[in-house]
Amino acid sequence: MADSVVPLPFVNILTPAIPAGQPVPAVLIHGWASGSVYWEPLARKLLDAGREVWIVDLPGYHPGEELPPDFEWTLDSAAASVAAALDARSAAPAGRSPAPAGRDAVHLVGHSMGGSVSLTLAAARPDLVASLTLVGMAPVPQNQGFKTVLSSQLDQGFFDSGTIAKLMNAWYGELPAADMARLSAGFNTPFPVLSASAVAAMSGVEPSVPGRVRAPLLVIAGTGDQVRPMEQMRAFVAESPDRQLQAIPGAGHNVHWEQPEQCAQALTEFWETSWPPPA
Repeated sequence: MADSVVPLPFVNILTPAIPAGQPVPAVLIHGWASGSVYWEPLARKLLDAGREVWIVDLPGYHPGEELPPDFEWTLDSAAASVAAALDARSAAPAGRSPAPAGRDAVHLVGHSMGGSVSLTLAAARPDLVASLTLVGMAPVPQNQGFKTVLSSQLDQGFFDSGTIAKLMNAWYGELPAADMARLSAGFNTPFPVLSASAVAAMSGVEPSVPGRVRAPLLVIAGTGDQVRPMEQMRAFVAESPDRQLQAIPGAGHNVHWEQPEQCAQALTEFWETSWPPPA
């Protein structure tokens, strides 16, 4: 993972009105050209269940954020940025001993490209990760049609309205105008960030990364996902007994937006059965 100084990401920390005694927060990491807004339905369900939720804006994605001139957007540097935020959470006040390793681990939940960032982080910093959930994502070769579309936009230097509409339809299906405006706001991210993170998303994780993850791993996938077919999800999960798959019937790539209650239930059951690990 990146060794140079990286910017701390913006993190929106949401605390439940009635905590349920769950000390391990859920950390939600968005995908490419997306942002915190599409996590809102799932976050509400988790808060209702008494779980603290952190919603992370990856480097350059928070409105008005300026990245250091020498910052290079890669999966490694994005993972290092998230790790820095988690390390800041567990830093001991002056005069006190730091927390034991693993005590401040979190439940990582990454969607699409955010899943690649989460995998990279879990492999590099296992002390920070109690569990890992990939939403609409498995580390397999990227959809060729998606890569072709993105490459054409990167070559022209901007994302045109027709391509944005096409991508949004593939991700969400038909949306009311108000939701379309809110959910497509990720395309307002500065083009240098969009382009660099698109390249990272298309490149995917290093081949050794999935095998180095030690945390319990869940894949949540919609059976109607047009970006990551279910066959790929099943094949990835079948490679290890430490991986589980929760298929959500009829949902698409943004299954957490379409079916937040089912996703929250799947996450809660996974966390309750996988953490803390057996002695």
